Amino acid sequence: MVYAIAPLQDGLGFGKQVTGLAPSDIEDEAVRRELRHHWLQDGLLVFRDSEVTPEFQIDLSRVFGELEVHPIPELVTDGTPELITLVSDQNREGLFEIDGKPSIAFLPWHSDLVFTDRINHGGVLTAKQISSWGGETGFIDQVQAYDLLPDDLKTEIEGLDIVYQLCVNPGYSRYGTRSKVRTLRTSDFEKSVGPRLDTDYPPVVHPVVFTQPDTGRKVLNISPFGALHILGRDDEAGHALLQRLVDHLVSCPAYHHSWKPNEMLAWDNWRMAHSVSGAAPDEVRIMQRTTIMGDYGLGRKLSALQAVA
Repeated sequence: MVYAIAPLQDGLGFGKQVTGLAPSDIEDEAVRRELRHHWLQDGLLVFRDSEVTPEFQIDLSRVFGELEVHPIPELVTDGTPELITLVSDQNREGLFEIDGKPSIAFLPWHSDLVFTDRINHGGVLTAKQISSWGGETGFIDQVQAYDLLPDDLKTEIEGLDIVYQLCVNPGYSRYGTRSKVRTLRTSDFEKSVGPRLDTDYPPVVHPVVFTQPDTGRKVLNISPFGALHILGRDDEAGHALLQRLVDHLVSCPAYHHSWKPNEMLAWDNWRMAHSVSGAAPDEVRIMQRTTIMGDYGLGRKLSALQAVA
């Protein structure tokens, strides 16, 4: 079967689907260049009808860049450090009530590693075990989101920064979700990482807007989950502005991927916000993801002086 590339969804404005890609295909440098081009231009690639193995997932990830080990040790896969394993299981991950419905797997809109000063360039995700309902992975293009901003708001936010910190519970994030979240069972991850947040994952700063290095397009660089406040504007007006930006972002066109076997998703983490919908609480959902190395060079650690400003 010869692989094919087509628009992901009519009228969406971002994303491509790649059907029938085989491991032998990515040995060809012309194919690798084509995939890298679409990854940067379109933000999201959905690979369908491929025989997915950990080896293929890792090799495909290296088409887009070198890989790095994820900074949270609890997530790294034993024996395969290039992969993290994300297990949604109420006995390990915890159990939440999302708008009155018990769920696991729920993760609000965010960018990976925004809680560090060095954001990775992307990842390749696959499903090892799928739940009978829920667990959809959502994407919003922040290049498109910037373009859709009114001109006066573009002017107002130029040069502003947002303070972020790792959040271990979706119910704790002020801007993470419009849903009402209640914890029914605390996760092992929260129990392990929560006490170490301020020492191991102190606040960092990222710009609200930056220019995409490879294309020159501007990005509305907001990760609602983990956002604390606009730097220097931790007041009512500053929070109102940040809420307005978050509301704009989550109202932009979105793609929600319903998982099937032998699929992979690759996205540019410097421009794509993503999320996970709640899933069946009495089942186990298992995902694996690589971390593609990179640094857009604009994040920084929050100094003690800035922290009290």
